[in-house]
Amino acid sequence: MRIKIIFLFVILNIIYVNTSKENNDQIQVFLIPHSHSDVGWKQTYNSYYELNVTRVLDNIVATLSKDPTKKFNWAEMVYFERWYSEQTTNIKETVKGLVQDKQLYFVGGGWAQNDEATTDYQAVINQMTLGHQFLLNEFQVKPEIGWQIDPFGPSTLTATLFSLMGFKYHVINRIDERIKYVFNAEQMDIKDSGIMEIEREFEFMWYPSPNNKNLSIFTHVLDHHYSSPFLSIENYLAPMLSYTTGFDFEGPSSQNPPITKDNIKERANLFFQIVQERSALFRHKNLLLPFGGDFRFQNSALEFDNMDRLIEYFNSNPHFGINIKYATLDEYFEAVFNSTAMDQTSNDEPISFPKFSSDDYFVYTQCEYQNYLSSFGTCANYWSGFYSSYAELKQVVRKSDSLLRAAEMLYSLSSSKLANSPFSFDFEDAFGAISRHRNISGILTHHDAVTGTSILAVRKNYMEMLEEVQHQTMLKVMPGAVGFLLANQTIYLDYSCNNTIIDNNPNEGDIYAISFTNSLSWDRYEFVEIEIPESIIVAIYDYDLNPVPSQTVQRMDKNGNWYIYTQIKTPALGISTYFFIITDSSGQIFNKELLYLIEEKIVQKPIISQVIYSNEIAQDSEPITIGNTLFNLNFKFNNYNLLSLNSFDDLQRNELSIPITQNYIEYSSYSDSSYTFRPNGPPVNLKPVNPKYYITNGTLVKIVTIIYTSNCSQSYIVYNSNNTLGQFINEEQYFEIDNIVAAGWNKEVASKFSTNINNNNIFYTSNGLEMMQRQYKVVFGDDEPWSVIAANFFPSINTAQILDQVQTPLPKQLSVLTRQTMGASSQSNGDLELLFVRRSESLGSTLHENMNDISNPLIKVRVLFGDPSNIEQIRTPLSLLLENPLIPVYSAVSDISIDKWTQAYNTLYKPFSESLPYDLHLLTFTKQNSTDSNYFIRLLNIYEVNQGMDSQPIQISINNFFNLFNISNIEETTLSFNSIINIIDDNVSLNPLDLKSFIIQTNKQ
Repeated sequence: MRIKIIFLFVILNIIYVNTSKENNDQIQVFLIPHSHSDVGWKQTYNSYYELNVTRVLDNIVATLSKDPTKKFNWAEMVYFERWYSEQTTNIKETVKGLVQDKQLYFVGGGWAQNDEATTDYQAVINQMTLGHQFLLNEFQVKPEIGWQIDPFGPSTLTATLFSLMGFKYHVINRIDERIKYVFNAEQMDIKDSGIMEIEREFEFMWYPSPNNKNLSIFTHVLDHHYSSPFLSIENYLAPMLSYTTGFDFEGPSSQNPPITKDNIKERANLFFQIVQERSALFRHKNLLLPFGGDFRFQNSALEFDNMDRLIEYFNSNPHFGINIKYATLDEYFEAVFNSTAMDQTSNDEPISFPKFSSDDYFVYTQCEYQNYLSSFGTCANYWSGFYSSYAELKQVVRKSDSLLRAAEMLYSLSSSKLANSPFSFDFEDAFGAISRHRNISGILTHHDAVTGTSILAVRKNYMEMLEEVQHQTMLKVMPGAVGFLLANQTIYLDYSCNNTIIDNNPNEGDIYAISFTNSLSWDRYEFVEIEIPESIIVAIYDYDLNPVPSQTVQRMDKNGNWYIYTQIKTPALGISTYFFIITDSSGQIFNKELLYLIEEKIVQKPIISQVIYSNEIAQDSEPITIGNTLFNLNFKFNNYNLLSLNSFDDLQRNELSIPITQNYIEYSSYSDSSYTFRPNGPPVNLKPVNPKYYITNGTLVKIVTIIYTSNCSQSYIVYNSNNTLGQFINEEQYFEIDNIVAAGWNKEVASKFSTNINNNNIFYTSNGLEMMQRQYKVVFGDDEPWSVIAANFFPSINTAQILDQVQTPLPKQLSVLTRQTMGASSQSNGDLELLFVRRSESLGSTLHENMNDISNPLIKVRVLFGDPSNIEQIRTPLSLLLENPLIPVYSAVSDISIDKWTQAYNTLYKPFSESLPYDLHLLTFTKQNSTDSNYFIRLLNIYEVNQGMDSQPIQISINNFFNLFNISNIEETTLSFNSIINIIDDNVSLNPLDLKSFIIQTNKQ
């Protein structure tokens, strides 16, 4: 609540004190001591740990062990686990006692407080599981309260996942301040602001998922941020006279003077004013007051000693009508539970709470009066920029998580045949690499990591950590596990995840075995792209030594490098090996052993790869078309002589020349930061510089490449599938666009699709699990042009789409699938925008660095356009296929003939008798440690309620699917595997979008 004129301070003090004497209802104040410890931001994770966190935890444990009245709440387990592992046995025992006595209380319990806008649900689950498993194993603690006090907007996804983890309560903070507070000062009157303040809705029952209405979590919104109690006195007539004073005793002493005998009465009156003001926002007489802040309690004695004096003063002066104590977070919620309608046994008149359903709190917005003074015309800072900031970092994070998931799967499969392989595999070393990868993956979920909202040195450190754990996983897990699972004789082959094995001057006659690993529980038949040296000719055999067609293509958008495309079959969670043979241009085979096999008709003659050169398109060319059996893409030169997509032929519905265009557009930045988005106005089309155009027209792959500038290009890719498996998922259902993009200073580059879809200003973005409906609109009357643009960009984890909202004979839908998070919007009817890269010279007020993103990432998207019913059936599985690509592992077939190779190594590893159906996703298949025989799995029904005809309950027999294991027991658990829900016999039923977790106990075979 803002106080308009500074002299009201004294008057309000008198009113509050006098009225409290007449009020017999005592306010119970729960001081929540805590230290918000960012896992990197202005310093690296390691620097924060060494310079700040160790001091906090050392001091807190010492203080708590001396005084049983002191309490402390801790959230970031990545720090706590590291600190705890470095302590002596005596200190560990002391900590265990503090935890048991509930002086030290764990809130959230995840590795970090993950960002909620840009982090994929798989990474959120993993980092929470890391923390929860540590707490369970070390302290037998099961967290029950979420503590997401700093992420830049709460997502329904987090509330859904926390409910599935067994959380009862949830604390959030950063939501649009115009929702929290009434702004009605003379120069800052905001229509309809302050609904939470007016209706006392800072606490509510949140039903986050429309797909599971049984999920709910009681949610508390911090009324005035997470720092120690403070009061901001704002003078709108003389802003320079505004000031803040409070009780952050490690902060500036001028604003937070220590409590002394001389000032205690004055400071107590200020504290009392804060209590009165904030308690008026709630529907009961319990008040949660955070006591702490960023890396606070490094001097715990200073914090507690000063607050002790204040607590003693209040508790010895009952006329104030408040009682204060240090508390753990659960004490507050228990008090609320016992004093409201949540306690069904209470005889008091029940207090009801509002019920909110299915809405998240994006875009997070700060409202600052200084913006009016700067002539912005609005108080709002829209934090929709970080959805797209530092795209390369977001891309590497998602790629790393996909690799980790594949490594976990391979390790689990390898451990199932521990005594049954002649191939040596260092399980301990591999598990160590996986553990380190898990740790870094958890760190990168932090709300200043994947978001790109840390300083340059910290972002570089994040990238270095990501690159190192990926390297170790590809060195110590993937090749060893593949060799271990395929070997059937004691002949050792050198497997590698690095395709330089092919790049190192291959000779005619050389043969390379490439084993493709499939981390999904579905059989797959799809195209792969392998880079090869220039001027080599390749022929390919599959795992049964059958010849396979392929196409060699020069990619002009990738520096003219050459790539071979071919279709690969892999079984569910399996491995298939394909043999790449170097020939000459005539297809002559130089490998003697292979020639013998061909002459003896043991194998067929190979199919030489079709070499397709990219032909340059002249600017006066006729319209260009590429397509397959399902659709055509039609390109024309526009008024600026720029080749662009012009229309789409739907060959399934015989609907031709459907309008659709796609172009790069460019926003000019006014004063952007890595957090905020503040364009200078509507975008313009990106102007090409010496543009060039190329077409690649092969039988398998067709490509149109548009070179805008030396570092900006687009390649439209259409596949002609030879799918003989009868799957309803195949590459002919979509086209891909490889966007290689960079931004100049104060520019933000987006991809804009324009169609004739009548979406009625409604569009959809994915939170990873569910599609969130968005409505383009003016919020709180803020119709400044840049505000309307920024307020209508939302985070899209993996999908953005529009569809016809009015009845039409041939309704249409446009869905764009991505494998990294970015901001998405529909700024005009029929349009869909994806914001790719951002760059700004403005020095952010928080980081004091400009947003100098000079990366040049390749951002791949898959585009589905056409019949909504068809698209909804295939959209989600195609998204999972995009995010979890086949991973190649390479080996040279050199000192051994190809037939001997196939005797020493299986060319196909099929661990399960059948594939899961496409509506069922094996999200997790892992081990928590390397020594026991338990496996941890999660199953997801991927379709939402009413998504399509496949939105149906599914049943699965776990014993039948995991038939390679000797299963002795199956326990259904909470999402982080820390509480048993029930013991099941075998069959599991999952309703649409059900996500269930199990621990499978096995007997070693």
